[in-house]
Amino acid sequence: MFGMESISKSNYGIFQIIKENKAFFIPYAIIICISTIVLAILGNTPLFHFINQHHSKLTDFLFFGFTMLGDGTIAFLIIFILMWISMREAITLLVITLLITIIIALLKRFIFAEYDRPLMFFGEQMIRIVPGYMPPKLHTFPSGHSATAFSTYLYVSFLVRQNGIKFSLFLVAFMIAYSRIYLSAHFPADVIAGSLLAVLITILVYLYFQRIKFSWIDRKIVFNPFRIPREQTA
Repeated sequence: MFGMESISKSNYGIFQIIKENKAFFIPYAIIICISTIVLAILGNTPLFHFINQHHSKLTDFLFFGFTMLGDGTIAFLIIFILMWISMREAITLLVITLLITIIIALLKRFIFAEYDRPLMFFGEQMIRIVPGYMPPKLHTFPSGHSATAFSTYLYVSFLVRQNGIKFSLFLVAFMIAYSRIYLSAHFPADVIAGSLLAVLITILVYLYFQRIKFSWIDRKIVFNPFRIPREQTA
């Protein structure tokens, strides 16, 4: 269905994952390299200001919409859908999502608790705030939306065959991550770190669950609440 794969791959490795999903990984690697170089040259706050100062009504609307796609609700919706395809895939994405949520929360609140978001760091008068969106003030590093976006859409990329769809999934994840800077919710370093953490965890958890061999794990939900009984169609 929709070109999705739900076959157990017990001999799967990282290099094979990258090879089969190069339409996602190649542009991601390019963006990460360029972003890291620019970040090293300009610095975290100047790069934030550069992005924050380039705006329009169209991009306000566009990035406000994209940032909604990085919400955890989307991940759980996809998990729900995957239950009708393969329990292995649904459980894997569930574990990835929960693990990332926990790690991000621990990092924000205990390891990097003193790192404030742009609104608190600069003050409301020093940054541009998109009308209709009030960015949070505390716990900026790393970006949870960016992590959720890259973990969710990368995982879906693992399940589809078409390179065009894989690349489109990367673009969605990238736009969500960029929107967090555009909306003054995060600094560039927050977004980069969140995406890297998500990609690493997604790959490792995916590899682990592809090696699990339980009789029930590749089953799927067969109940269809929308099915009309035959006697009603006669």
